[in-house]
Amino acid sequence: MVDDPKSSKPVSPGDGPPSLGTRVTVLDPATVVRRAGAPAPHATLYLSDRLLVADSTQLLADSTPEGSPLAALEAAAAQRGWTIQVDPAARAHLDLLRQAELPPEVFADLVASTGFAVGIAPAEGKVTVPPDAWDLLEQVADEGYAGTITLDHVVMANTSIGGTPYTQPLPYTQPLPYTQPLPYTQPLPYTQPLPYGGMAEYALAGSGGRSPVAWVGPAPTRRHAKGKDVAMTESSAARPVVAVLDTGTGSHPWLTDEVVVRDPEVGGVPIGSFPVVHPASDDSETGGMGGRPLTGGLDAAAGHGTFIAGIVHQRCPDAVILSCRLYGGQGAIGESELLGSLGRLLAYHWLGLGGRSLHHPVDVLVLSLGYYHERPEDVDFDGPLGRLIDALRRYGVMVVVSAGNDGTTRPMFPAAFAPRLSSWDPPTPTDPSTLRLDAPPVVAVGALNPDGSTALFSNDGPWLTCLRPGAALVSTMPTTMNGSSAPTRELAGQHKREVRRTIDPDGFGGGFGVWSGTSFSGPLLAGDLAAALLELREAATGDTAKVQSETVKERCRAAWRAITTTTGLPTPA
Repeated sequence: MVDDPKSSKPVSPGDGPPSLGTRVTVLDPATVVRRAGAPAPHATLYLSDRLLVADSTQLLADSTPEGSPLAALEAAAAQRGWTIQVDPAARAHLDLLRQAELPPEVFADLVASTGFAVGIAPAEGKVTVPPDAWDLLEQVADEGYAGTITLDHVVMANTSIGGTPYTQPLPYTQPLPYTQPLPYTQPLPYTQPLPYGGMAEYALAGSGGRSPVAWVGPAPTRRHAKGKDVAMTESSAARPVVAVLDTGTGSHPWLTDEVVVRDPEVGGVPIGSFPVVHPASDDSETGGMGGRPLTGGLDAAAGHGTFIAGIVHQRCPDAVILSCRLYGGQGAIGESELLGSLGRLLAYHWLGLGGRSLHHPVDVLVLSLGYYHERPEDVDFDGPLGRLIDALRRYGVMVVVSAGNDGTTRPMFPAAFAPRLSSWDPPTPTDPSTLRLDAPPVVAVGALNPDGSTALFSNDGPWLTCLRPGAALVSTMPTTMNGSSAPTRELAGQHKREVRRTIDPDGFGGGFGVWSGTSFSGPLLAGDLAAALLELREAATGDTAKVQSETVKERCRAAWRAITTTTGLPTPA
């Protein structure tokens, strides 16, 4: 359940992870109050007692700098009888950067690129209306801080398709009422297109919905030396490193510790926010029912990270996957937590560039998530997230983002940070003059059906970079994941054979499943980018020292070559 605008009703604990225990509010364009002359906003979800501020430099001072965004917030909040408090996680992140002993210029750049969250609360002894981030944001935006201060949006994993209600286990599941033989047989009364019209079909088993499947092919084979030493292999080519910020990676024979680095840390702190904020009992990548362990039913995002890791591994077996648990099985997180994880990943990457032990440069970042901004037409509308992603790019990280599954032209972020096409209808290439050689672009990926047509659910727009298969894909699922649904028939076996039964619709003990979404188109491209980068490194030189000491400039140029050969995006002059 989600709050009505200006409501003080909290989010139900069963409907979201603990990080969203603060009030989640719907920004309703029809009822919301906006500042004079401002355009009407679009609908979005946000945390109503938090705001984001770009550039953490102001936190380095002993007191709030005069004229800073933080000072403006404090003054505006005081007028309403509210107080502002900097999120302790922001100061902890600064401490982490200090302890990393980065070069001064790098430290300053990372601090300036990292935003932080502030909490809003009634001042002690004051009786006020419940604090609402939107009201405060509109007030300070009038003072010239639009884009520097933003809402703390609710970021969702791209798991559902078109907001369908027709997912496992309810309402239309086996075994009843739609079983053989009569009265519910093909073709009537329960046939396409009703009640599963259009996009909702993709949520159904047999039409691309999450369901178990048998894998009969060989496992992906690594060409190079075993071991998860990402620095160098016997072929003198550095393994590409793909970071996946998602639900983590469960148990699977393919995804061993040689392939996947689970919950990597920087300065003793996990990159992903989930292990820090959330209880360890959430089992979205084990049993799959962390959200409702008593009543059953797989979480919406259960197995999501494992499925993504398997796709990357299939496309580039030699890649090392950094699996960072960003959220649990409900697939939702505050934007501020996403910023924290991206900031730690940036620090981890830079320490890897400097040769720090147990830290490695990141080649590709996969983000199968997003949110819809209330005012995407504003210039520099989203400073905190935009700055951080820009910093990752400037240091040579390829950022691949799924386009979203709502079948809309409304831009989903961060995918919509990708460069625009010169002309959307018909699609024409991006103008090279708008691209920067010193920063590989964000790559936004939509989904194709198995026959090569565009998936109905795939978002589209001039910011879409390319399309890749994303409907009815086969990949890895945690072998320990088993929901509450059961086979429709189970009988004693004959002739000393084991039990005979129908397929368990949410039992993934076989380790493989079918699923659909742009969530999986993105990692498919990410795997291709990693494979292209590996080929470039193999062809470039046999000098291992040179490969290990790639400069940021060399990394950016190599990233551009991989993107150009893989997506067709033109390289800037």
